[in-house]
Amino acid sequence: MSDPRSRQSETVIECRAIRKVFPGVVALDDVSLAITRGEVHALLGQNGAGKSTLVKILTGVYQQDGGEVRIGGEAVRLRDTRDAEARGVAIVHQDQQLVPQFDVANNILLGSEMTGALGLLDRGAMRERVDAALKRIDAGFSADTLVRDLSIAERAQVAIAAALMRNPTALILDEPTASLSDHEAEHLFGIVRGLRDQGVTVIYISHYLDEVLSLVDRISVLRDGKLIGTLPVDGVSRADVVKMIVGRDIAQLYPKEVVPIGQPLLEVRDLAHGHKLNGVDLTVRRGEILGIAGLVGAGRSELALTLVGALKRRQGSVTIDGRASDPATPRDAKNDGFSLIPEDRRHEGLVIDMTVRENLSLPNISRWARFGLFNPVAEANAARELVERLKIQPASIRPLTRNLSGGNQQKVVVGRWLTGNSQVFLFDEPTTGVDVGSKIEIYRQMVELARQGAAIIFISSDFEEISAMCDRTVVMAKGKIVKTFEDQCEATPEALLNWASATGQEEDVAGTSAVPADTGRVERLLSRWGTALGMVVTIAVIALLAPHFLGIGNIFDVLKQGSVLAFIALGLTVVLIAGGFDMSAGATSQFAANLAAGTLLAGQGTLAAILFGGGLGLAIGTVNAGLVLLLRMPPFVATLGMMFVAMGGTLLYNGGQALTLSGPPEFFFLGQGYVGPVPFVFILLVIVTALLHVVLKRTRLGLRMYAVGLNPVAANLRGVTKPAYAFASFAIGGLILGLAGVILSAYSYGASALATGVDFLISALAAAFLGSTLTKAGELDVVGTVIAAIFLASLSNGLILIGVSSQALPGVQGLILILSIALGVFRRRAIGQVLIF
Repeated sequence: MSDPRSRQSETVIECRAIRKVFPGVVALDDVSLAITRGEVHALLGQNGAGKSTLVKILTGVYQQDGGEVRIGGEAVRLRDTRDAEARGVAIVHQDQQLVPQFDVANNILLGSEMTGALGLLDRGAMRERVDAALKRIDAGFSADTLVRDLSIAERAQVAIAAALMRNPTALILDEPTASLSDHEAEHLFGIVRGLRDQGVTVIYISHYLDEVLSLVDRISVLRDGKLIGTLPVDGVSRADVVKMIVGRDIAQLYPKEVVPIGQPLLEVRDLAHGHKLNGVDLTVRRGEILGIAGLVGAGRSELALTLVGALKRRQGSVTIDGRASDPATPRDAKNDGFSLIPEDRRHEGLVIDMTVRENLSLPNISRWARFGLFNPVAEANAARELVERLKIQPASIRPLTRNLSGGNQQKVVVGRWLTGNSQVFLFDEPTTGVDVGSKIEIYRQMVELARQGAAIIFISSDFEEISAMCDRTVVMAKGKIVKTFEDQCEATPEALLNWASATGQEEDVAGTSAVPADTGRVERLLSRWGTALGMVVTIAVIALLAPHFLGIGNIFDVLKQGSVLAFIALGLTVVLIAGGFDMSAGATSQFAANLAAGTLLAGQGTLAAILFGGGLGLAIGTVNAGLVLLLRMPPFVATLGMMFVAMGGTLLYNGGQALTLSGPPEFFFLGQGYVGPVPFVFILLVIVTALLHVVLKRTRLGLRMYAVGLNPVAANLRGVTKPAYAFASFAIGGLILGLAGVILSAYSYGASALATGVDFLISALAAAFLGSTLTKAGELDVVGTVIAAIFLASLSNGLILIGVSSQALPGVQGLILILSIALGVFRRRAIGQVLIF
């Protein structure tokens, strides 16, 4: 490691007496430090020590209440992340906020896209620039690779490349190795060292002290919002750093105590689940901490989830204290005596929008109820005792759990099970991303539970903590136990790693499985092309059963009918793309159809009908945007209300009577005319779809609309805020829905008084979601929507020709809607940018 004193002494970032106060909490107090050019500087401290607050000040997320930040010798006050980037400060977040459906180039250049003629994205220049950035960090993938197809480590490289594209003088890496294997972490360290050699300053945040001490030049330690000290890493021991972080001298990091081991409590025999778990035998005794070591994909988490009923058991038996346990659900497992501290604490261990008090008491709420009456005082007192016992910070039961640091969130996950009657505790990676002090508290709780006679299963990828904290250890690989260490003295980290990796388990980490290669290839082909194949087969079956189905005249009739539906589906798709939802889509088109018909009946001509119909749709889309963005109403609720408003407006306008037109012919040409044998409405649909495709796929506006719909957090971090692009989607979508109503009126020779808006909505939703399963990335797409709409029209036409009642058609469309969404979920294609509620 190079000596930082031999580098340029130029200060890149300087903090002078930084102070930041939140209600009731002093997050930072008189923090002063200087970071020089071309050094790797570690920022260490427990969760809640102030690291995140300081980083947010340096990146413009927060503004300090006192003191000053100097960048390049100049005092600055950073207003937002883009301001920080303009000053040369970039950050790579721990959770690597990216848009999975985008390729690498679109992710990296989101917010600073390159354009050419007519304002279209210059894809060639973007790829060239991004490939150069990827080459700089020795990435093994190209700019046009879909992010969803990358590993976690490769996504980290994308995030680093995106930061480097901003040409930072200081790059902040927040827990960059939390989800990486040792091999992947070593590759990252090589990138960091290379950046240092290029003169880039790296601020490195990590709870893994060994990697810090081997990688960085200097360390700064924060505790309770204060800077404890900054010192060069040379000559500093791990014990010295731990003492600075936790504020007390710790003889050992692992507070293991000798606890009397009792009789067997949990016995597992021949347990299996799929190909991830195969023939596992375990015995865990009272007072024992049993370690389960292994690499990622070894089957350790699957074992825990199978024991608690979250995964279905294929075979085997489990007994607790001699009683058979075969839980169908985690709730049944709780009643049997199991408690699981899951690996993913935020999504599986907590309800993050509930308070600390509610999370601590939720699993055992019945303990504070008598005869159906709840005792909130007793429940609150129990929660306070747990907060004190676990040293949760802040020391209050009132904060929302989402606002706690990672270590304190994990303490809440542990604490929620301490008031019940559990006998077997499953700790699955409980110290991942947790600071040293919180780790020690978690270890102590494990020991305390063992002292009380519980059986503890401790699953961890940190072989050192397994070696230090457990009484016995088993090693898993490929769903089996490959080694049992009865003598824990033999379970050294080196021995555990040797057994965990000796069976080819590295292949599992790369994503292979017991499924034969040919089978996997077939599954991938079906996943990519299954929907299209299903459409072709359906059309072929209908053609066999209804010979007239493929007649030229019928085909053009289907195109004409399907085009009308496709226009409505296009308007809805545009709204969905930006993460919105529009229940009023069908009703808007119906209202516009009535307005267009009424305009013609009033003698104002075709152009006026088009302008009034399109203007109505634009106005309704704008109002929807205002309700959602300004009043912050859920899109489903806002547009549901607007649906009824549009339906009421339609009835008021037409007086409950159908509006029938007899002219002019140029208006009817929009919906019923032909250019040669081809329906004009279909030609119009192709033109509009092509224009929308260009706007959505080849312009900044479209790319950013997709971004805020697919991952608004990632978009916001690139300076792309949701309101502007969500408004654009509602406005454009509304305009298209209004014009769709005009075309509907021309197609129908007038407008119906019946409330058909809901029928249009169901068909449009089915087309939008079914169309999304046709795309490679699984994203909503206007071309896919049109293809699906034409297919739905063909299906309706064919079923009628076969003799199926038209009354059954809405049910068929509903089934297709369910199937299309299910296909998206099955393929893990994240149609979930549509946040209905």
